[in-house]
Amino acid sequence: MFVQFTDNRPKWFERSTAALLLLFLAGCVSQDGAPDEPVEWVSEFAVPIVEPAPDVKEKNAERFDQALNAMEAQNLDQAERLLMEITHDQPELAGPWINLSHIHAARGETDAARTALEAALAANPANCDAHTLLGVMARQAGDFANAEKQYRLCLMVRPDFKDAYLNLGILYELYLGKLDLALQAYRSYQGLLEEPDRKVEGWVMDLERRLGV
Repeated sequence: MFVQFTDNRPKWFERSTAALLLLFLAGCVSQDGAPDEPVEWVSEFAVPIVEPAPDVKEKNAERFDQALNAMEAQNLDQAERLLMEITHDQPELAGPWINLSHIHAARGETDAARTALEAALAANPANCDAHTLLGVMARQAGDFANAEKQYRLCLMVRPDFKDAYLNLGILYELYLGKLDLALQAYRSYQGLLEEPDRKVEGWVMDLERRLGV
């Protein structure tokens, strides 16, 4: 796993690398399963344009599968080479850029990881993984306004993207002191899970106590 999750609050949201690789080769966006009620705090920013997912060349699909296998085997150099071949041939695919960012992050190459995420957004401005990871990086750098912006841009196009709610709640609670919005974000996160997260449930109860609700 190339992203970490701590017991207190996450610095990176928890997500399986394999699942990320399998789902985001083209970097497409689906809005299936979105909550019925809009999230009131996401209305300040322009909605990223959702373009149809580009066609993936067969050779690049094969390269992507090979890169997946290489990453699972911790052969990051081989995975990077394969992903770079894809981005040179089809830079409009957001998924390979996302996975390159994970490789750079695993090596501690923060600037390169950020550049790869920005390339993913250039390919698909509505890519929620890129927005959320950039938000986490901005929060770690102390740029809380940009972190909030990235999470909220994601939720404008994917109001069902639970990891953005989780990270937004953490940002509001621990860094911006907006406890009411943190509570709303955590509740939205819990509402998208099949079973409530016990840890987040504890955070919700604590905020309800502090807010007297």
